[in-house]
Parts: sequence; C-alpha cells; structure tokens
Amino acid sequence: MLDLISNIRYFLINLNPLVVLVVIFIFGMYIFWRGSAESRKNRSSVFDMFLISGFISAIVGRLIYILVEWQSFSTYIWYWLPYEKYGEKIFLFRLLPWRFFSIWDGGLIILSMFVTLLLSLTFYSIFIKKWRWKHMFFPIYFSAISMLGASFVVTGLLDNFNEWVYKGAVLVFLIAIFFVIYKFIYMVVSSPVVEKYILGYVGLIIVWISSLYIAYIYLMDDLSWYENFSVGVFLLWSLVAGILFLIDLRKANVRIETRSSVRSVHVN
Repeated sequence: MLDLISNIRYFLINLNPLVVLVVIFIFGMYIFWRGSAESRKNRSSVFDMFLISGFISAIVGRLIYILVEWQSFSTYIWYWLPYEKYGEKIFLFRLLPWRFFSIWDGGLIILSMFVTLLLSLTFYSIFIKKWRWKHMFFPIYFSAISMLGASFVVTGLLDNFNEWVYKGAVLVFLIAIFFVIYKFIYMVVSSPVVEKYILGYVGLIIVWISSLYIAYIYLMDDLSWYENFSVGVFLLWSLVAGILFLIDLRKANVRIETRSSVRSVHVN
C-alpha cells in the first residue's frame, strides 16, 4: 500500500500542475453533466455554462492568489516580452506582467475558485438559462465539491500524504453516499412525488452537512482576509440556495395540455 501511494505521489510530482487541474475540471464537468441530464437539459448548454464558469473561476482564483502573494510577485522584473533567452535556454512567463497568467505553476486559491464556480453556475442557470433551481441545485453543488475534494486529495498526496487526503476523501465519500441513496430510492420508491421529496430532503441535509464541514476545515486554518470572506460567501450561498431549493421543490408542477388533447367546444 505504501509503495502504491509513493508511486502515485511520484507520478503527480512529475506531472504538470495544469494537467492535474484539467483532469479535476473534467471530473467535475462529468458530474455536472450527469446531474443535469436527469432533468433533460440540453447537452450543449450544460457544457457551455460549465466551461464559461470554470474559466471565470480560474481567473478569480489566480487573481486572489496574486493579491495574497503580492510580496513575492513584487520582486519580479517587468518586461514587455513573455520570454527570456540565456544562451540556448528559453524561459517563458517568468517576468511581469506575463507571470500573472502562468497558472500552470499551481498558483491558484482553490477556495476562491470553488466559491466563484458556485456563484457563476448559479447566475448562469437562473438568470441566463432560466432553469428550475430544484433541477440545478444538486448538479451545481456536487460538481463543485467533487472538484474541491479531488483538489484536497491531490494536495495531500503531493505533501507527503498529509491530512488533506482524508479531508478530500470525506467530501468525495459524501457524494458517493448521495449517489447510493439516489439509486436505492429509485429502485424502492414507486411514487415519483414521494421519490422527489425524499431525495430532495436527504440531498439538502448532505449539502448543509458538507458545507459546514468545508467551512470548519478552512476556518480552523490560518487564512487571509480574502479566504475568510470566501468562506462567508460560501456559507451564505449554501443557506440561501438550500432555502430556494425547498421553495421550488414544494411548488406544484404545472402541466399544460396540448391542443389536441383539449375537447372541442361546440356551440348549439
């Protein structure tokens, strides 16, 4: 077991951080697509909104990282070309302002990315696509925490298998619990209405428990002002989004009959 962990860690260390980020992103996008497919959302729209939201979250995560680590960034020289050449060696994106864009160095604040992804997907689904919140709440949240949990696991493995591995495993485990409960309810409960309410309430409990757990993880650490603010925004989002989900869940489904199914009206 120790040899396997050591081999995985060696593989990750020698892997470009950008590749790791892309794999984690694809993992989250798959979960988001699977959740959205349950309510028959258009596949192109689902992928478009996730890609756009992911891009925005990466920009915010990088920006917050620059602000937090500005002391180190301020020591770099400003130069108008994105490369340096010393003899036969060429170095890319080492000088400012180009270094701001070199996200493959691993310089991202994961918490800020996580919160931005939640907010961006929420805005896109409610105000742009105008989809029902009860359909999008779980796909948005579980795709985001799957990426957060995977990031924790990778961070822990890179740092000699520390406690972040277990913290990430807990988040991934909570997603697995929701998936198992969903399959169980789908097989056992015959009424779609009862199934909807049971799954909705159980899922919301898992969302709020995992939200408190994520907040606890971060608040027990020494965070910057920006990160503490992100935790507060996340808790507020989780509370408000959960309440809106309950309101939408309780709304009656309005079914409009097609014209052919309505009886003809005859005037005598």
